[in-house]
Amino acid sequence: MIKFFRRIRQKLLSENKFSKYLLYAIGEIVLVVIGILIALQINNWNEERKLKTEELKMLRNFRTTIAGDLEEVRWYGRAFDRADNSIHIILTHMKEGLPYHDSLRGHFRNKTSLWSPKIDQEVFETMTSTDLNIISNDSLKKELISYYSFAKRTFDVRMNRYATIMEDASKNIFIGRFNEFWGNSWDDPDYKENLSEKTMTPIDYEKLKKDDEYLYFIKSLKNQLFWYVRNPLSQAKEKSERLIMLLDEEIKKLEK
Repeated sequence: MIKFFRRIRQKLLSENKFSKYLLYAIGEIVLVVIGILIALQINNWNEERKLKTEELKMLRNFRTTIAGDLEEVRWYGRAFDRADNSIHIILTHMKEGLPYHDSLRGHFRNKTSLWSPKIDQEVFETMTSTDLNIISNDSLKKELISYYSFAKRTFDVRMNRYATIMEDASKNIFIGRFNEFWGNSWDDPDYKENLSEKTMTPIDYEKLKKDDEYLYFIKSLKNQLFWYVRNPLSQAKEKSERLIMLLDEEIKKLEK
């Protein structure tokens, strides 16, 4: 092809057709420029398609992870709602001076629930700011950053604080007041599956009803359960539901 164009140029020069040669040379330059522009455009299309593929993969990974978070916080939300209900039942019994009943054993156990909810932060933590720039939707990017900032600075901190409260109570409040802590059956291979059947039996219920230290603890526990556990779980649920909706919308848009 190069030899073909060279022969044309040489022929025009040999025939002293300089004006035609000049026009031809300009035309050839224009064609070369057009070719370069087309090649650049194709390269840009390929790069955009590659980035779009990477973005879709990233968004789907976030979607899968956050959907898992939502399932977790819903489960733990229900579990801690039961704990709150058990605290209410125990306080009502003690306030009204009601007699002891075996059903209270389960409520004494429920109020001490010490699950460890977690928001999976691994996907986010392995990314750099450059990786996040792949996400073209700036508002979605900000929502994701906000979600994982909440997970690390609020959710984890409050859950750990509540765990510390319950661990301290197991050493300083429950000992001497109950026969066991969660049934004391950690050697049971099905412990987790049977946890709802575990109980805590007060050594002296009548004495416990008048125990100011214990009453102060359980009244405070209801508030602590809300602020350190139930409230952040509720926030996590709202945030994860919103993010899943936004991710679904963005994924659908990019798939078109």
